[in-house]
Amino acid sequence: MKAKPLTGKRVLLTRENNAALKEELQKRGAEVLEIPLIRVEHTVNKEDADDIMAEMGTYDWITFSSVNGVKGFFAEFFKRFDDIRTIGIARIACVGESTAKEIGKYYLRADVVPDVSSADAMLEKMAEYETLENLKVLCVMGNLSSPELAGKLESSHNAITDTIQVYETSLADLSKCDSPDLESFNKDGADAVVFASPSAVESFLKNMNFLSGGIKKADPKIVSIGPTTTAGAKKFMLKVAGESASPLPEAVADCLEKVLKKTRRP
Repeated sequence: MKAKPLTGKRVLLTRENNAALKEELQKRGAEVLEIPLIRVEHTVNKEDADDIMAEMGTYDWITFSSVNGVKGFFAEFFKRFDDIRTIGIARIACVGESTAKEIGKYYLRADVVPDVSSADAMLEKMAEYETLENLKVLCVMGNLSSPELAGKLESSHNAITDTIQVYETSLADLSKCDSPDLESFNKDGADAVVFASPSAVESFLKNMNFLSGGIKKADPKIVSIGPTTTAGAKKFMLKVAGESASPLPEAVADCLEKVLKKTRRP
């Protein structure tokens, strides 16, 4: 019987809510560890949300930069409305396939999803879809989202933009973590560490003292999801062994297979 491609490999996932990716990796034979390095909390300024929701039906575009943005936005939306049609005729742009898939849970379809998961690529594809001049655009964001998207919409495309922050990302403190996966990582290491955001990379370095055992044990390969995460890793002088262009579980697993194909556990 042919061995599964990731048999004998240990993979550390650093975000919350990894069920789909974990299942895909386990199907391919990997042992999966989970140590969430960031915490995401739905939070919004009520007055800002009231103002934005009062404008529903007037936006030409609504942009979403993450799955958490979709969840946070619709949590506020359905506090005020009981009909999805209240969103109006707005076109929807999503930064990647996972975000577009989350939009689908609300029986909506993304009009624009770039091939590369980045805000710049999303903006470029929106401009290809139609001219954005004088169109009204709502950008749904988190506290760490770059403000550049709204700025470029206004400065380069003469769009009229509003923004709403619907979630907050904070770095985890592993000194307060008693996870068995953290203990296992420090004892036996891992072949690869997967990062899904620059903030996860930052948290990894911040918590280095509590992860040093596993790093010294196995010197794991770093795999990033998307060019923004890769740039975040390189900013801190970390070597990225592989980049998954898509956050879809199959794409991340394929990337890990390529990276770990020739590695051996010590």
